[in-house]
Amino acid sequence: MPILKKNEVRPLRPVIMVIYGTPGTGKTSLANTSENPLLIDCDRGFDRAANQVDTLTAQTWEDVMNEEPSMKGYKTIIVDTAKSMLDDFLSVYGVKQDYKLAKNKLKLFGYIADEFKSFVNRRRSDLADIIFVCHDKETQEGDIIRHSPDCTGQSKDLLLRIADQVGFITMVNGKRTICFDPTDTTIGKNVAHIPVTTLPDCNSSDFSHFMADIIGNVKRSIQSKTEEQRKAMEALEQANIALEAVATVEDANRMIEIKQSLDKVFEKPFKAKMVKVLDEKGFVFDKSTNQFVEKDEKKAC
Repeated sequence: MPILKKNEVRPLRPVIMVIYGTPGTGKTSLANTSENPLLIDCDRGFDRAANQVDTLTAQTWEDVMNEEPSMKGYKTIIVDTAKSMLDDFLSVYGVKQDYKLAKNKLKLFGYIADEFKSFVNRRRSDLADIIFVCHDKETQEGDIIRHSPDCTGQSKDLLLRIADQVGFITMVNGKRTICFDPTDTTIGKNVAHIPVTTLPDCNSSDFSHFMADIIGNVKRSIQSKTEEQRKAMEALEQANIALEAVATVEDANRMIEIKQSLDKVFEKPFKAKMVKVLDEKGFVFDKSTNQFVEKDEKKAC
């Protein structure tokens, strides 16, 4: 794979999404509205979806591995549910490979995580987006009910870590909604800044491509962020070049405006560097005029 230079625009890349929600909110049906999907059904519930897509009905991890060559060409891989794949299929498979793992949960999860990440990387290398469907797990804390994807602790942490976007589906005023923002009671991830959205009716034309549109928004958002970062880095480079070239007090004072034009992340550290470099060049900042002056002039005052 060629090296991406820091000043190059990043291409659109495959994304990983997690959607979870309360029963009957149409999680699988929603996932099925992605582009050219293959559903890996680990829960034997594919036939309850309002819209049917190509489906692999898997009962073991071996079933999934055996069909991997057939997955090439699909634009989206849907795993329903992530808990069954991680906590059931891969757990059983790991013990089959090394029976000692049955008594060492830490090593077993390490094996599960490695196998899972390898599977994800292979699908992404085929340029497929991946959607993990999860049930909702409710936990009571006093009067507050919190919601999160239903996986065991380590599996959930792994899933959330690799996900680009995480959405919670529930009913609000009798309508199905999806929220990607994290809240006091729900887990979320929203790199695309998608607002709380009411899902279209399953029979509408808008619903037929709903998840494909969401994934497209996420991809473009990630690409735009890298483009913004590229521009910010380019501006920082130009600022450093200008700083090294300072020769007169006029040059030194132009650096104030250049510093203020930088991305906020870079402005403070660049200011510290600027003061140090200009001091070495014989210029100091005069707080009374808010400008740089020559050191000799400052002493004279």
